[in-house]
Amino acid sequence: MKQSVERVLTTPTFQALHYPNFRWFWFSNACQAVGQGMLLLTLGWLVLDLIDLPLMVGIVSQMFSLGFYYSIPYFTVVLLGGIIADRIDRRALLLFTQASVAVVILGVAILTILDLVVVEHLYAAAFLLGTLHAFNGPARLAIVVNLVGRDDIMNAVALNSAVLNAGRIVGPLLVGVVISLADFDVALYLVAFCYSMAVGFLLLLRGVEQTKPPQRANVLRDLRAGLDYFRQTPVVFTVIGIGFAFWFFGMKYIQVMPSFTQEVFDVFGSGAEEFGANELGLLTLAAGVGSLLVNIILASLGNTRGKNWLLLGSILTFTVSLFMFAWSEWYWLSLVILIFVGIGSGGFISLGITVLQLTAKPELQGRVMSFWNVSAGFISVGILPMYLLVDWVSWPAALAGGAGICLFCILVLGVWRPTLRRLRI
Repeated sequence: MKQSVERVLTTPTFQALHYPNFRWFWFSNACQAVGQGMLLLTLGWLVLDLIDLPLMVGIVSQMFSLGFYYSIPYFTVVLLGGIIADRIDRRALLLFTQASVAVVILGVAILTILDLVVVEHLYAAAFLLGTLHAFNGPARLAIVVNLVGRDDIMNAVALNSAVLNAGRIVGPLLVGVVISLADFDVALYLVAFCYSMAVGFLLLLRGVEQTKPPQRANVLRDLRAGLDYFRQTPVVFTVIGIGFAFWFFGMKYIQVMPSFTQEVFDVFGSGAEEFGANELGLLTLAAGVGSLLVNIILASLGNTRGKNWLLLGSILTFTVSLFMFAWSEWYWLSLVILIFVGIGSGGFISLGITVLQLTAKPELQGRVMSFWNVSAGFISVGILPMYLLVDWVSWPAALAGGAGICLFCILVLGVWRPTLRRLRI
């Protein structure tokens, strides 16, 4: 048995797991991914139970509300989180934030079982969770370079992305099963348990070395240093610039999927709520499967050359596939197209993080990753303009328009400018 495990760990696909510290970190990520996949959905369903809104109207409005309370502190604090991730021990920061998340969720679970929970408690929990994840996110991305060798960074990032995508698939499925068989408090206890397990695996990390800034400045100077580095470093500016377009104009398709599906496929018509929800779930699952598949492929490539072309190919695959999905009127064709949307998005995220980690200065890794997290946060900001645009045009036109703008930004930043084309890592 031990020899079989060792053979698996030394195969190219799982090479990064050969490092003991990364292996424990990866197990920690797996636990957090499942917990995070359950988290906002559980809170959203609990809100619906408290205020008794119609199913689809409630899911859209309350997930938007929870996302709003989550996003405010996230956007406010995430750059500070990057500075802290460069200044202090990233392992300690991860331990603190994940343990704090478990405490917050445990508090909501206790209020629920005592029948004392109200909607305001859930919005407050979302606010605290957004703050904690703003500190957790940059440190979680930046610590990878401290756990594996340079040649195994892409493999490590791809394995992390794969387990995160698996968590997004498994987490919501677990929520549905647990809530149907038990109640909300049990689901919340399970989320807290997942984060507690993540903390337990992090405690097993030993001797993590980290390059810290040569001298300590105040927070504003550290922030300015990070912003100057972002602005003056062509690779960082290009990758994160494409990331802003990707998250703001493209990836918001996930949040608007219920409304888009209702108009285009008419699956939420009278008497079809359950059938429509199942179809919506399959569409979301298709994108997740595509993303999981591409990350397994990237992990098997090892430290391959041409990461720049793989990155450009992934983001172009995403935008072209999303444009095709926007105009597709056949459900099963859309299901297949979304697999390619997931392949493109998953590939871009993993390769974007890899390129940033291979090119950024070690003492600035946390701040660079915080800029990446800011760009990812724009997925929520892009929802409101999309709904406003739909008042003037159709859902397909609005979604296709976002894909078109995203493609234009990619062509300008990634193709017309020579930075990515000439990159050799």
